[in-house]
Amino acid sequence: MDIKEALKEKILLLDGAMGTYYESKYPDETAAGAEKALLVCPERITQIHKEYLEAGADVIRTDTFSLPEHISPEEFTALAVSAAGKATEEALKKDPDRTVYIAGVMGPVKYTDEQEEQEVIQYYKDMINGFLKAGIHLFCMETFGEYKMASRIAGFIKEHGEENTVIANFSFNKMGYTHFGYSANRLVRELSGDENIDIFGFNCGVGAAHMSRLVADLEFPKECYFCAMPNAGYQQELTGREMYGKDRHYFSDYMRTILKSGVNLIGSCCGTTPEYTAQLRKLLKEHPTPEKKRFKAADSGQKAAERKNPWMEKLRRGEKVFAVELDSPYGSDAERFIEGAYLLKEEHVDMITISDSPMAKSRAEAVAMAIYVQHRTGMQVLPHIGCRDRNLVALHSAFLGAHINEIRNLLIITGDPVAREDRDKVTPVFDFNSIKLMEYLKHMNEEVFSGDPMYYGGALNYASGKPELIAARMEKKMAAGCSYFLTQPVYSDEDLERIGKLKELTGAKILCGLMPLVSYKNAKFMQNEMPGIHVPQEITDRYRPDMTRDEAEKTAVEVCTQIGQKAAEFTDGYYIMTPFHRVPMVNKIIKNLRKDR
Repeated sequence: MDIKEALKEKILLLDGAMGTYYESKYPDETAAGAEKALLVCPERITQIHKEYLEAGADVIRTDTFSLPEHISPEEFTALAVSAAGKATEEALKKDPDRTVYIAGVMGPVKYTDEQEEQEVIQYYKDMINGFLKAGIHLFCMETFGEYKMASRIAGFIKEHGEENTVIANFSFNKMGYTHFGYSANRLVRELSGDENIDIFGFNCGVGAAHMSRLVADLEFPKECYFCAMPNAGYQQELTGREMYGKDRHYFSDYMRTILKSGVNLIGSCCGTTPEYTAQLRKLLKEHPTPEKKRFKAADSGQKAAERKNPWMEKLRRGEKVFAVELDSPYGSDAERFIEGAYLLKEEHVDMITISDSPMAKSRAEAVAMAIYVQHRTGMQVLPHIGCRDRNLVALHSAFLGAHINEIRNLLIITGDPVAREDRDKVTPVFDFNSIKLMEYLKHMNEEVFSGDPMYYGGALNYASGKPELIAARMEKKMAAGCSYFLTQPVYSDEDLERIGKLKELTGAKILCGLMPLVSYKNAKFMQNEMPGIHVPQEITDRYRPDMTRDEAEKTAVEVCTQIGQKAAEFTDGYYIMTPFHRVPMVNKIIKNLRKDR
């Protein structure tokens, strides 16, 4: 019987943990893990499947959460399906009237850029093809946090036949959010409308107590098949081993509560054992059929008015805006920094921007400095948020902390790579790239900051390839909620033309980057040692090695003013980088550009 037909009649029971149960059975081989065991001792995996079937599971999941090295997806899936199939055959010999379903499991795979994304997509396609060749038509995505990738995978599966059934399970934290910022209710809304996903639910992430609360608060937009698979509890490390709760009766009590929310499939995840599955089988004898789900009332269509954002209002009105970057301190003395901020306030600058440790060299943290400036001066601030130094947890915390402290504008960037000479000491993180981080913040705006959102811009590397390809990346950022772009410093007419072309192709709000060259030495450095920034010879020829400071600054102001005037035709404002804290020089540039308006 097709699993969806079976679900019309009763609640089905999935098996429990594979990885943590394997480690508990073979504690001296935890480094190898359950997936690697398939390659060297598949009989152990078959035995675990047997134990879950003996405990009463209707569905067993293949041991394919992650792919070991040195084996192809097709070979791996064949081994896994064989191990599960042997256990199933034995169970059916004992009880020929029994129905057992084997689900091909696929876990999440991290990727941070477009090239890695394509590699991940190919990996899933190879896994799907391997399962199909092994005769599997029930697929289970587990512990996902990103809806878009899950939806794409489901689409690939359905391309091979509508008889294929797709389960998509997502992992949430205690607050009800995935690692990609989706709330439980929002994800339910998305999944309920996805024609390629037949069954969806929650697994891993939380224990039964917290999952029961998440499920109790769900509102389903329509009838659907829903699955719940919590952990045994929360992971603790004790004497070098991962430990979970062991009270299956406590677990079962909360699963009883989950059943009242209309769940169609139940099972268990990390830390659980066949004893948990047996306990759930007893529970299903009391509750064999699903209860009614709670459905969401029709939406009135009214949205709460958003809090006003002066920076965005000015951009939307088409007025030229001025954002000035100040270098965050290397040391603990911020007096020079704050003096510069006050000087910019006198010139009525619209925004002070603060970079996030550019060139991977430590400076005072950007959000903290933005809070400091805003509280001291009352000015609007734009801290840069990079992906290099914080993992997902830290980035989420940074957004929350910034919002609590009245920061409403951010620049989202991927971040400069760690220099080669520092790689033995400094470890980059890159859980996200800029586009994925923008998508994450977009979810937070819809769920956490609703009515009082964070607005964010992106960096524009106008010289990184063909304009059409750059424009396509810009459009991806705009789809992810990016409201405007700040360019790298511009010095040539050719680069101005490229930015104008990008404006034409995308319709984006663009702030033209200006950075004064304060000396002959500085001009030659920028010309020769900064990849991606083009300083033409006619610009460096305007400087001399024997120039006085005043002469060089006068030239810098003239150059930036002329570039800014040429950009005025298409730019929505200016992003001026302050070299060596020379704020008075930047103020002169701003005055000149304002006179020209």
